[in-house]
Amino acid sequence: MTKRKALGSGLDSLLSSSRGHQQKTNKTNDTPNHILVHKIERNRHQPRKIFREDEIQQLADSINENGQIAPIVVRQIGDRYELIVGERRWRATQLLKKETISATIIEADDKTSAVLSIVENVQREDLNSMEEAESLQRLIEEFNMSHEDVASYICKSRAHVTNLIRLNDLCNYVKDQLRLDKISMGHARAVLTLPADEQTRVIKSCISRSLSVRAIEKIISSDTKKPKSTSKDQDTVIIERQLTELLGAKITINHSRRGGVVNIKYSSTSELEGIIDKIRKIERN
Repeated sequence: MTKRKALGSGLDSLLSSSRGHQQKTNKTNDTPNHILVHKIERNRHQPRKIFREDEIQQLADSINENGQIAPIVVRQIGDRYELIVGERRWRATQLLKKETISATIIEADDKTSAVLSIVENVQREDLNSMEEAESLQRLIEEFNMSHEDVASYICKSRAHVTNLIRLNDLCNYVKDQLRLDKISMGHARAVLTLPADEQTRVIKSCISRSLSVRAIEKIISSDTKKPKSTSKDQDTVIIERQLTELLGAKITINHSRRGGVVNIKYSSTSELEGIIDKIRKIERN
């Protein structure tokens, strides 16, 4: 049983070239091994939480009719294997009650296994917005990656990554509806700045009345049209937006005649350290 070298032992090598590494993962001259299905364990970092039974059944029917087109990817741990890529194929094979499954075995440490499992799903767009937001947050918190690091590795813009990660600030009810595809990312983003109880109220109304994103935005706009003494001028809003973009973190400015306060929102110590590093780089420049 042969093993193929994985994408490198450190996170730095993983981040150096996402596309190149993805090609290395898929390119192999080794004949896939047939390993026992019951010896494979699910990757705990698998970002996809919901697997639809009809999809797995359709895949099982296809495998039964045409065979397994592509091997799954695993790493060996003792006499067992951890699944890295191909959970739907593994589940479909279990449904068919097959004893073995075609698999490519790679060498990978815990970090590499986790990152590959997350990134493979993101790149193939197998995740809904909430699953993707949670998985990207996990990369940042567990592997000390910045928004720019994540964006580089999944081949998407930093703004896309930042917007997705902000979905983690939603209340649990809205997260659940987004995870179940009851609402779109646009609906979720529209209520992101509201208090938790207001988020729930608006989204419940959205679902029951099948409202569009634009309709939700109008509801929120009409609720906030009452003049407030604390409303911010346009210049302050622009500065907030510029600082948020520059630091990759939510920035709010509370300004008065006597001065003001700048608030930086972060979700983990690693994200805070990344923000501090960016400020230091700005100072040096």
